[in-house]
Amino acid sequence: MTEEQRKRKSLKKTTPREQEVLHLVLQGLTNKAIAQRLGISDYTARDHVSSLLRKSEVENRAQLIALHISPVRKKKLAAPLHLTDCSVGQQVHN
Repeated sequence: MTEEQRKRKSLKKTTPREQEVLHLVLQGLTNKAIAQRLGISDYTARDHVSSLLRKSEVENRAQLIALHISPVRKKKLAAPLHLTDCSVGQQVHN
């Protein structure tokens, strides 16, 4: 199963509340912050996140985020700079 198929499959099975929680997880919020934002208990937020992990067939939040980040955004990420790209410390010789 491709990543895109797995993403679509997991989103079909999620409840509207889980979709809200997923949106907040993608923003980097902790369970406690999610609970406060949605007016639910920390335990309920934890249960929603656990359910999302299970339905998405991933083991942790990082994998969940990687699965649900848009392919367009993945392509826009620039390659990391190399030390030779930096001008700091380079001397100009005349």
